[in-house]
Amino acid sequence: MLEDYKIKVFLTLVDTGSLTAAARRLGVTGPAVGAQLSALEQHLGVELFHRSNTGLELTPSGDVFLGYARRIQDAYDLANRAFCNVFAK
Repeated sequence: MLEDYKIKVFLTLVDTGSLTAAARRLGVTGPAVGAQLSALEQHLGVELFHRSNTGLELTPSGDVFLGYARRIQDAYDLANRAFCNVFAK
């Protein structure tokens, strides 16, 4: 299966609004999710979320990146449907 795990983590964080909930959904630890997010932010050179005691909120940069992340995930999903099922036989 094709995927970019950092994109998956980012989109899960957007959906859940918290590191703990994202970790639970992904079946990993909170620190693992935090490390993936930090690595993505470091790679992009921007902060994607404002972190607080009440959860996560997208920064303006995070909001822009969200559109790209969704398109990237959509492309992976299309490729997986087109190839993984056809050639896995």
